[in-house]
Amino acid sequence: MKIKIYCQALFIIFCFSASHAQKFRYSIPGLDTLQESFIVSGAASSVLRQGQTEFIFNNSLISYWIAFHENGKNSPILDRLRNTLFLSELSGYYGISSSGRIDAGIQVGYARTRLDNSSSSSPFRVFRKTTNENINEEAFTQVRFDDSFGGLAYVGARLRFKPITYEPGFILTAGYSVSTIKDESQQVQLNADRDFFDLGASYYKSVTNNVYYFFSTSLRGYLSSDVTPESLYNSSFNFFLIHRTNNQKLTFYPGISYNLAFKPSTYDSHPFIKSTEFLFAYGGLQYSINRKANIFLTMGIPLFINIINPLQDIVRESYSVTVLGARIGI
Repeated sequence: MKIKIYCQALFIIFCFSASHAQKFRYSIPGLDTLQESFIVSGAASSVLRQGQTEFIFNNSLISYWIAFHENGKNSPILDRLRNTLFLSELSGYYGISSSGRIDAGIQVGYARTRLDNSSSSSPFRVFRKTTNENINEEAFTQVRFDDSFGGLAYVGARLRFKPITYEPGFILTAGYSVSTIKDESQQVQLNADRDFFDLGASYYKSVTNNVYYFFSTSLRGYLSSDVTPESLYNSSFNFFLIHRTNNQKLTFYPGISYNLAFKPSTYDSHPFIKSTEFLFAYGGLQYSINRKANIFLTMGIPLFINIINPLQDIVRESYSVTVLGARIGI
C-alpha cells in the first residue's frame, strides 16, 4: 500500500517540476543591444544584432515536502517525503537577421532528482553519486528512495523574434526539445520521458530611466510518449518590477508568477482538467561584471499551492527555489 501511494506521487512530482524547473524562463527588459541588455533567471530581453552571440548558463535547485494524508487534505498526515530537483541548462543564441529581429539558438539540459524517505534530509543530497547506475526492470514501475539520479535530459532548438521594429520591448520566443534519455526506467526517475515545446511572449514598459514594468506569459506542452501516454501543459503569467542602479551595475527584480498545469480530460464536456496551481513571489539580483557579462541570483517562495489530489499535498512552508547563473555575450 505504501509503495502504491508513493507511485502516485510521481505524477505530482512531474507536474511540479515541469511547472518550475523547466518552465519558460523570464525575459527581462533592457536596451536593444547585446552590450546593454540584461536578464533574470536566464533569458535576455533583447534580440541580438546580426553576427552577435550570447551564452546563458542556468542552474536551478528546487526542493519541497510531499505530504500523504489519511483520507483527505484535512485528515492526519501519514508520511512526508522530500523531493529535490536540480536542472542545469546551457543556452546559446546567434543573431541571424540583418534587421536585428531574429535569433536562432540551441539549449541543452542536465537534470538530477532525488526522493528521500526522510523529509528532514538536505536538498544538497541530490548531488550525491547514484548508488546503482544499472536500474533493473522491476525498478521501472517503482519509486526509488534515498538515491540520486542524473543525466542529460534534453536537447532542443530555439527562436527569438522581435515582431515590431519600433517596439524592442516586445519579444516572442519558441522552442522544441527532445528527450535524450533512452532507458525507460531512467526516464521515469528523472521525469524526462517526453519531448516538449514552448511558446512565450514578453513585454516591458519603462517608468523612469532605471525602472520598468515587465510582463510575460508562456505555454509549455509535454507531449505523450510510450512511457507516459498522456500529454501535459503548463501555462505561466508573470509580472516583475525592474530596478537598475544609475551606474547600470546592479539590477533588482521583485516579481510574482502564477502557474497553471492542465491535461486532456476523458469527459466530453470538459476538454481539459486542472492538475496543479501555484502562485509564487520572486526576488532577484543581477550584477554586471562588464557590458557583455553578468551573473544573477533568483529566489522564490510559494504564496499559494493547489494540488488536485485529495490524498497528497505539497507543504508550502517546505518549498524553496534558487536559480544561479551567468550570461556572456560575444
